Order: sequence, then C-alpha cells, then structure tokens
Amino acid sequence: MTGELPAGIGELIGRPVYPQTADFPAEMGYGWNTLAATENGNPLYWEPAVAGMVAGDRILPLSTLSLWMRPHRWAPGATTEQVALGVHFDLKERLGLPEAIMSDNTVVFHEPVRPGDVISHHQVLRSVSGPKTTRLGSGRFWVIDVEYHNQHATLVGVESYTGFGYRRSDPAPAGQPRAPRPTESPSPDEASGPRAKPDPAHDQVRVGDALPVLTHDVTATTVVLGALASRDWRPMHHDYRFATERNGARDIFLNTPNQLAWIERAVTDWTGPRGRLGRVSFRMQDPVFPGDTMTISSVVTAVPVDDSGCGWAELDLVLRADDRVCTTGRAKVALPMSAADNPWQRRGEDWNP
Repeated sequence: MTGELPAGIGELIGRPVYPQTADFPAEMGYGWNTLAATENGNPLYWEPAVAGMVAGDRILPLSTLSLWMRPHRWAPGATTEQVALGVHFDLKERLGLPEAIMSDNTVVFHEPVRPGDVISHHQVLRSVSGPKTTRLGSGRFWVIDVEYHNQHATLVGVESYTGFGYRRSDPAPAGQPRAPRPTESPSPDEASGPRAKPDPAHDQVRVGDALPVLTHDVTATTVVLGALASRDWRPMHHDYRFATERNGARDIFLNTPNQLAWIERAVTDWTGPRGRLGRVSFRMQDPVFPGDTMTISSVVTAVPVDDSGCGWAELDLVLRADDRVCTTGRAKVALPMSAADNPWQRRGEDWNP
C-alpha cells in the first residue's frame, strides 16, 4: 500500500456530500424503541407533563440523533441495499479495503429533535491517514462528520466517526477485532469523594464525585434490540454467522449508537430530566457480547461555568464487560445553576456544548 491517495479522494476532504433528508418524520415511537432497548425511564421522554415543563414540549432522546440518517434497508425501485454513511463505504471500495471498524464516536447536541421534525444531513470527510499497520491488518484511518439540521435549517447536532479500513494480515482472531488505538483512562471506580445527590444542581457537584454505576446483563436480545432501535441493519449486530465467520468475532456485539444510548442513560439516571447532555465522545476498544455483564462507571472531572452562565459537569466514563475495559470516553452535561435555572431553555449563543 502506497502513501498516495487514489485520484479523487483528496478532493473529497472538506466538501459536503450525500445531502439527504430522512425518509420519515421524527416521532416518539422511534424514541421509545431506544428507551426500551436501554431500559431508560427518564420521565423527560415518557411523561408529556414533564417534557412540557422542562423542554417546552416533547423531545426525542438525544442519543437517537444518528437514527435520522439511516434509510430503510429497502425501498421501491432501489437496486442495491440502502446504507447509511455512504462516504465510509465509498472509501472502503476506492481504497480496496474490504474490512472496516468504527473506533471513535463524538456527538455534539444542539437543538433537540421534536416529534414532527424532518431531519436533513450531509457528510463531510475530514481526513484520511497514510498507510497504517495495526494488529488487525494494514489500512487507513478516516474521520467523517455528519451534520444534522431540522426543517427550519436549525442545527440539531454534529456527529464525528473515526473508521479504520483494512486488509487482514493474519487469520481472523478468536474475538472481535479491537479498535487499534486504545488509550488508558482513569477509573471512576477509584474516585474518592462523596457521591453526588440525585438530580443535582451545579453547586452540589464536586470534582471526584462518582455517579451511580449502571449494570446490565447483556443478552442477544439486548444487542438486537439496540441495533433495531437505531435502525442499524449491519449484520454483525444480529447475524451470528456473519459476526463470527466474516468479522472474526465470537458473537454478535453492541453497535455504536446503542453504546451511546446506554451512556445517555447512565448520565441522565444521575442528573434527572433537567440535566441536558451537550457532548459525548468515546473510543471503543473491545466489543460487548451477549453473556457479558456490562457496567458503566463515571466520575466528575470538572464543574466549569461558561461565559453564558451555563453550569457544566464534565465526566470521564468507562464501560466494562466483566473485567474487560471495552469503551472509554467523556461527557459534558449541563446542570441547573439554581431552582429557577433550566438548561433546556438555552438557545443559540447561550448554548455552547
């Protein structure tokens, strides 16, 4: 593999492509699927009175953002399978890299999506690395941003994916290929200091506070429900033979948006409905399989107040499956500054996630 990019790929960098509008308007049924898949009882999403008081009206779970870029798997007149994130599949084909994983995901949440919204998006290739060799094989990394707007052209979120496309240099390992760039992260389990109270205000939170640990016994149903709720039809999340024979995994495994949804639940179980996620960034180092006991541990690392007066809690996150560190990440969540303060009322320049 040479360091030169094939003709035409360099010209794609920085240029919006694949402008698309969702095949369907947002509606709470999609949100409830995600909430049910993660057993998330946040009343902000279930109770209209709470949604009206906190967010002005009903909103969809923030972690459903990527759902709106995924088309129906089949459509009348289509001659090929409908896929999301077209740039990712284009790069695999044009670079001759048959395998690919997603290793990193960052999501910045802006205006919440509400029932009836029609979401449009486009993709932007940010970078393609030179040739890299990892324990998975030889290939390249790429970073793709997806920007989402509602029917009023208001930005609702920006999502960034890091992918690694590769050719295997060795026979498939016994377990699912890991993301090739794991990093160490402080363990929230070792954090000291008092546990913050439920539904905390900003002035009640201290650096070192540990959030309640979220624990869940993962089954095949957990994996399939999460993929179905996020409209992710990729077979490694529901097809055992594909996952084991094609991907070299030991079983099907949790997909990226489902991990995001579990992280949203872990954070908002602590904040209550007035906590508003602004940003989540995570790196997937090892997959989560049926039979694993998944835990998500979090610790407060900073409690800044920004120039607009919004109070934040910054968190380090660790998702484990039994004794394996599978995912590490960070989150930034806005908390009320007082009983009268409501982060969900912030718009425009007053909302800087």
